[in-house]
This record gives sequence, C-alpha cells and structure tokens, in this order.
Amino acid sequence: MASTAAPAAGVPQTAKSGGVALPMLAVILAVFMAILDTSIVNVAIPKMMSVFGVNQSQIEWVVTAYALVSGALVPATGYLGDRFGYKRMFLISMVVFTIGSGLCGVAWSNNSMILFRIVQALGGGALMPISMAMIFRMFPPEKRGMAMGLFGIAIMFAPATGPTLSGYIVEYLDWRLIYTINVPIGIIDFFLALAVLKEFKAPVIQKFDLWGFITSSGGLASLLYGVGKVTEKGWSDSEVVTFITIGLVCLVIFVVIELTIDHPLLDLSLLKNLTYTLSLIISSIATLIMMGVLFLLPVFLQNLSGLSAIQTGLILLPQAVMSGIMMPIAGALFDKIGARLIAVIGLTITGISLYLSSALDITTAFSTLIFWLVLRAVGMGLMMMPIQTAGMNQVPMHKMGQGTALSNTIRQISASFGIAWLGLMFSQRTTFHSADLSSQLNMFSTSVSTHFAQLQNQYMGMGQSAAQAHVSALSYLGGQVQLQSTIMGLQDVFVITSLLSFAAAVLSIFLKNTKSAGGPKAHVMGE
Repeated sequence: MASTAAPAAGVPQTAKSGGVALPMLAVILAVFMAILDTSIVNVAIPKMMSVFGVNQSQIEWVVTAYALVSGALVPATGYLGDRFGYKRMFLISMVVFTIGSGLCGVAWSNNSMILFRIVQALGGGALMPISMAMIFRMFPPEKRGMAMGLFGIAIMFAPATGPTLSGYIVEYLDWRLIYTINVPIGIIDFFLALAVLKEFKAPVIQKFDLWGFITSSGGLASLLYGVGKVTEKGWSDSEVVTFITIGLVCLVIFVVIELTIDHPLLDLSLLKNLTYTLSLIISSIATLIMMGVLFLLPVFLQNLSGLSAIQTGLILLPQAVMSGIMMPIAGALFDKIGARLIAVIGLTITGISLYLSSALDITTAFSTLIFWLVLRAVGMGLMMMPIQTAGMNQVPMHKMGQGTALSNTIRQISASFGIAWLGLMFSQRTTFHSADLSSQLNMFSTSVSTHFAQLQNQYMGMGQSAAQAHVSALSYLGGQVQLQSTIMGLQDVFVITSLLSFAAAVLSIFLKNTKSAGGPKAHVMGE
C-alpha cells in the first residue's frame, strides 16, 4: 500500500492517467454499500428475531450498535486521514467493512451479530467522510459540482433502494445475503481503489486530540442513543433524558476543549464562515425531511394499505431512480450558475410535493402517491449536493478532512433527530386526532345511531347474537377512528415538513452565489 508524495496543501490534485472516472466509481461503490447497510437491515429484523430467538428490544441493538459506532467515529476521520493518508484510510475502512459484513453473514446468535455489526460500523462509518474529503481533493472547485452530484447518487439512492432489495432477499433468497453480498463487491472495490486512487496526506501532522475524541465520541453515542429511543418512549422518559443529558454535557465540554487548544480534533472556527454554516443548517433540515419521510411512509403503505415489504419498496423505487437522475444534473448546474438558485428551486419543489402529500388518504391511488414522491425526489435531488458543495468549497484544502468530518457529524445527528422527532410527532398527532374523533362520535346523534344500527343488523345477519353484534359494531367503529386518526397524523407531518422545506428555501437565498467558490477565497479561508 505504497503512498505517493503528499500534495501541497490547498492545491486540488486530480488523477492523471485514466481521468477520474474509475476513482469516482471506487468511491461511490464503497459509500453506496456503507449507506445501504444502514437501511437494508431493517426489513430483515423479524427474520433475525425468529432465527436467533430474541425479542424486539434485543434485536434493536443490531441496528443501534451500527448507528452509534459509526456516528461516534466520524469526528476522528479528519485526523486519521491527515495523519495516515486518505487513500490508506479508505482501503483500511473498506477491508474492515468487508470483513465485518462477512462475519455478520455467519453470525450464530444475536450477541455475535451485534459484535460483528460493530466491526462493520468501524469501517462503514469512516467511508463517507473520508470519501467526501478525497473527492474535494481530486477535483478543482469549478468541477466539484458534477463530482458531488455523482457522489450524491449513493447518498440518496441507497436509503430508498434498501427496503426493496432487502424485501426481495428476505422473501425469495437467504436473508444472510444482505450481509454477504458486500464481500465480493468489497474485494473488487478494494483492488480497484488500490489501483486507481491517489494518496492525499497533510504535510504537517498535528497532535491527536485525545480528550476531544473521548468527549465527542461519548457525547455523540449517548445523544444518538437517547434520541433513538424518543419514538418508543417519548422525550420525558428517564432513560431518554439521562442519555440526551449526558450527550449534551459531553458535547459542550468538547466544544470548550476545541476552542481552547492549538490542535483541535474538529476545527470549529470553520463555522465562522457564513456560507459553510448556512449550508450545514439547510442540509440538516433537508436530511431531517428526507429521513423522516422515508421512515414514516412504509408505516402507511404496510400497516394501513396492507402492502408487503417488496410492494412498498417498488412504490418507493421510482423516487430513488429520479434522485439518481437529478443528482448529476444538479451538479452540472451548480458548476454553471452556483448553488443559490438551484437550492431555492429544489427546496420549493420539495415543499410543494410535501404539501400535496398532506392530502394522502387510504383511497389515494398509488400512481398519485408515486407522482408526489417523484416530484419530491426532483426537489431533493436538485438541492442536496449543491448546498453541501457550496459550503465545502469555503473550506481551505488543508482543513478539508475536518470540514467533511464536521459536516458528516451534523448530518448524522440530523438524520437521527429527524426520525425521532417526526416519529414522535406522528404518534402524538395520531393520539390527538383519535381523542378528537372519539369525542365527536356521539352515539346519540342521528347519523351515527343510524350507522351503528345498520352495522348491528349486518353482524346479526351474519349469525351473531345481539350482544355479539353490538361488540362487533363498536369494534368496527373504533377501528375506523384509529385508521382515520393515523392518516390525519401522517398528513400533519407532511404539512410540518412542507413548512420546514419552504423555510429552508428562504434561508437558501442568503447562500453565497459563487459558481465554484471562486478561486482564492475557497483556499485561503482560515489560513
């Protein structure tokens, strides 16, 4: 694993022989596998519960352990890349991820699966920030839009295709393939990356910020765990409050440390740049919207519409394809006109699509739902990568590793918070509408009494006694109330996310509208 001489700081280096097509393929393939593995496992959870003979709370750690470890590792990736070289860290991460995937495929118990998922996360969690840092070093600013557009295909396409692929594997093939399929792909990608990627390494090696790493990793793990339990237990639960409090305290200590030492793990002075900070805020809102909706829609499609996992995945698939189409288009537009207009248009389209989705009902045609989702994918695909690229173009080259680490740390928190917050909001609004509809169900009103009597007569006509028919009629009406309140709760979530999208569109107006971070400022900021 020989390394070439480190390039001078602040000067993007591009691959010479063979261009950048193969290096981009190596990077995109690795990131696609790592992100796919965060969503593909969910559909296989019931199967693993049956195979390992464990309950829901025990199997949850298969998902939770991966999220906590990968999230806690991100802040250190900038230092590791600067210290040991980004190509070297990419290859090491790929090896660890591939070995972890193979071990997960042969796990014999729930505990062994959790352990092997931790190994897998050690590699998978580092691939995203390291890959992003490499892309910004491979391409000059005026070409980064298209590069990040291609890179974004993995980020947007993987979470949406995960349920479809997993559903097919679990139903028709061996569920262990969701892990072992990574092994041959990982081996191929390792040798491809070894052959085509160039090494990038910081010319000056800084001292490792041990206390910064301890407080950041501990704080992030505690915060992500606490937020992950919100949907199940609510914000006021003692376990949730304890872990979120520990996480916030650790992160506050981390910020104090980073602001007072000479060589911080994450250079928080990057946040002084308005465009970089604004891009983080807007992309966090976008991530929250994306992950929250991806989490809630399967609830409607499977629990209310009665679709299988594969059918649900097929309905979600067109939006994933559209995201893949829009990403490189958005990248090319960014290189020509900058991020501001693209971001405003993309977020506005996203807001409109979410508002249209608030009319979702049990009678909504699947073709209409697919249209709404595809429209949302057009908006998300347009704005996601240009916003991130505009922010990262403001980071000087010698701080690129820290910039991508900070960006991915915030993205990870946003995704977890989005799922927890929107999931809890959905639950609360469903409960509210259920109580409201129940109070309106006045048994003494003429229309309800007539309908109730008809139901009783219908059940009695099916051979039930008067008492049984009375219970059956009440049960039917109660089920209808629950069904309608669940739909209304989901509609409320769509309205809220629509408003968030429009608010983010307004914020995008203040993005610095440079086509490529115009040369000097992108390289001298903070120097």
